Amino acid sequence: MFVEPLHVSPGETITVTSDTTCDVSTPEGGWVVGAREVGPGSTSLGTVTSEDQFDCSFTVQLTIPDDFPIGEGYAIVENWDYSFCTDANSSCAVASATFYVEP
Repeated sequence: MFVEPLHVSPGETITVTSDTTCDVSTPEGGWVVGAREVGPGSTSLGTVTSEDQFDCSFTVQLTIPDDFPIGEGYAIVENWDYSFCTDANSSCAVASATFYVEP
């Protein structure tokens, strides 16, 4: 997964992209791609994709809210199912990418 731009200010938009395809079932209601702050807080935002838009290969845009904390953040597939991940398939557990929120 990739985030562009890597440095963003509140009110600006990030583009979250994955060019990997995978063979997993889409959850009921679609996938949720979101952004969170790194650290003890739980500030998050997200957008729901649909089965037609998401085969693990996707591009979505998220606008960073004005009250999103300054510092490191990460984009993530919020409802990714990690239960099938094994040591032999550990790359399936990395459905996230970092970015930085600056004043």
